[in-house]
Amino acid sequence: MKAIAPDRGISDSELEALLLAIEGHSTSDIAKQLGIREEAVRKRLGEVYKKFHITGFGPGKLAKLQQLLVSLYQEHQMRSREQREPGEKNARSYQDWEEVPTVSAFYGRTQELAALEQWIVKDRCRLVALLGIGGIGKTTLTAKLVKQIQGEFQFIIWRSLRRTPPINEFLDDLLLCFPHQKTDIPSNTDSKISRAIEQLRSSRCLLILDDVEAILNKGIAGHYREGYESYGELIRRLGEKPHQSCILILSLEKPKEVALLERENLPARSLQLSGLKAPEAREILKSKGLPEDSEWDTLIKLYRGNPLALKIIATTIQEFFAGSVTEFLQYNTLVIGDISDFLEQQFDRLSELEKDIMYCLAIAQEPISLPKLREQFFLPVSPSGLLEALESLRQRSLIEKGQDSATGFTLQPVIMEFVTNRLVEQVCEEIATQKLDKIQLLRNQILFEIPAQNTLKNLETRPIVTRIKNRLFTMFRNEKLIEAKLSEIQSLLQDKSPLEIGYVDNNVRYLLEQFKSKLTSPLKEEQL
Repeated sequence: MKAIAPDRGISDSELEALLLAIEGHSTSDIAKQLGIREEAVRKRLGEVYKKFHITGFGPGKLAKLQQLLVSLYQEHQMRSREQREPGEKNARSYQDWEEVPTVSAFYGRTQELAALEQWIVKDRCRLVALLGIGGIGKTTLTAKLVKQIQGEFQFIIWRSLRRTPPINEFLDDLLLCFPHQKTDIPSNTDSKISRAIEQLRSSRCLLILDDVEAILNKGIAGHYREGYESYGELIRRLGEKPHQSCILILSLEKPKEVALLERENLPARSLQLSGLKAPEAREILKSKGLPEDSEWDTLIKLYRGNPLALKIIATTIQEFFAGSVTEFLQYNTLVIGDISDFLEQQFDRLSELEKDIMYCLAIAQEPISLPKLREQFFLPVSPSGLLEALESLRQRSLIEKGQDSATGFTLQPVIMEFVTNRLVEQVCEEIATQKLDKIQLLRNQILFEIPAQNTLKNLETRPIVTRIKNRLFTMFRNEKLIEAKLSEIQSLLQDKSPLEIGYVDNNVRYLLEQFKSKLTSPLKEEQL
């Protein structure tokens, strides 16, 4: 690319004129902009394609030309600035890091850092999304990255959307970061977006948008909250329109515009961040003062290398188990305090179908194939709806595949325990309320595997049952009272339609059979 400019003898003004002319993306639009016939435009474009050795057919040639001219124009601009203002690059830079959290330590992530630097600095991507579950280290990684590449930019602006600013408020704040924008800011959203793109075109800027999930809606991943749809228009135009800047999005889930721009081969990329590898994760445990333990790798695997989760649990192990990971694992719990809190926030973002899928996987406690999963729902689920929900959960890093494609889907251990705890609590609350309109999980979920014989004595208890029985004993402390509660629910089913009953009758009948039998008290059974 660097050799093209001298060979072609193209000036900055000529490049800029070409860029502005082809921005319409069609020969008819270009003809209207230049005030000439469309045949003349085709002829001139043919000459330009030949000049730049662009081959192919259709609108793809025009897109290739645009990308080439953007890169060439950016290099001309940077070369001109360096010639006019040698040694003044850092003096002219502007950095607004007021919303960047303090990063005290950084572990691993060399491959991720290299990939992001390649996309942003060398490939000149206009839009990059860094995605991952809460606590996985998106913000920490970005802070490290920015320190490495800050010399490549005139402007670095970091903004969090956690407080969900309206789009016009956000754009006003953004525009005020640039010189000569203290006044004369447009009044409507579309014009503000256009002005922002002008600034990103004239200056090399890195704009980081953190906590983008805050403006996204609950339900299927990637859609916007009501009143925040204009952020989608902003992201789309920032990815489509030529400029020399980069917008880095940090989010729990991928905005739909990013997925679309990636598929269209525009300069947009996304990176799904996974947990730390064992050597780097071990450094976190060392930093928390834990003595070496043979179970360190087990702990890291259970938490899937999530840096925040490991920091939280390491503190707990230090304070309550004298630093012994082995003793902590024997205590048989993974979800505590802050870990439960950030999982709760992410679970509450899910659609009802996504929640039902999570409950199905928690009940099974093992991988479920796609056909088997579809059979678990009382009400039919369309194949497209199920696949959409699974893809949404995958984007949110809440489900994972088994060891091979045939084993299906499951939950990682920490999420499995969290969802199981939540399911047990909700089922027991439904039993306690004794109101049919409040019963959801007992109606929608098969808590017990029902063999072909379909008799109560042959029912195979799923592991979730022990947890439910234990919780009911804790709540009521009286076996007869529990039986009365379950019998009352059965009486509510009289004269109800199959749609209203669902799986309630089978679930309640089995629980009654368990409590009426002379089995050992659930409180003495081994907990999961």
